[in-house]
Amino acid sequence: MRLPVLIAACLVLLQLPARAELVRACADQAEMPPFVYAERVAGQKSNRITGASVDLLRRIGERNGWQIEVQLLPWARCVAQVANQQIQIALNISASDGVSNALQTSDAYFTLHNVYYTSRRARPAGIRLAKLSDLQNYHVCGMGGYRFEAYGISTASVDRGTTIGYEQLINKLHLGRCDLFISNRETMAGQYLINPKLRGMLVDGTLVQQALPGVPNQELYFGVAADSPQAADLLHKLNTGLERLEKNRTFETMLERYLQ
Repeated sequence: MRLPVLIAACLVLLQLPARAELVRACADQAEMPPFVYAERVAGQKSNRITGASVDLLRRIGERNGWQIEVQLLPWARCVAQVANQQIQIALNISASDGVSNALQTSDAYFTLHNVYYTSRRARPAGIRLAKLSDLQNYHVCGMGGYRFEAYGISTASVDRGTTIGYEQLINKLHLGRCDLFISNRETMAGQYLINPKLRGMLVDGTLVQQALPGVPNQELYFGVAADSPQAADLLHKLNTGLERLEKNRTFETMLERYLQ
């Protein structure tokens, strides 16, 4: 009787699902909709992190047996914890952020379009940049923890301070405390998903958006620790997943779902 019982027990164990590997990822707490943000419930921020980049990572994770856990952190802390191997993956990282924080980057999965914003209240005549070097004639502001080398300028030249969100940046423009700030049109469009107040600030006619000249559009990557023993395997799995999904334009479909 013992052998049949043992065989039956083994068959049961073989049918049990393998335990998923926990893979931790982080993104900027300032949020970057439609790529990553905290889902709103009755207008309040919830603990559920969503967005097209999160969906993309989870789709890749499904084929690799990963359980994906994403948290929003101050950006400088996020990339530092990935570099220190406390977290495996940083979402929506730029190539320059990867280099400056000792991270290896995956293949690119999206290209952003660089723009700059000015205030009609503070500067009714507007600001027209003919070339990137014209920025040196203006007071540029940005959010704390962000780097700006990807836009072709030195981070040290940008007034970042303790600014943590687009509302603060726009208010600084309107108050004349800076002349312009740089972002990308996809992230700004995504603000409609999370912030009714900011939505009003974007469409009231006082904020002017123009293309940023003289710098290539920025690409988004996954970032992993450069000196992690698992880095090569992790990057291989990420890139294999990206290549497979790119063949049927899966990410574009994911993104469109958020922007409808």
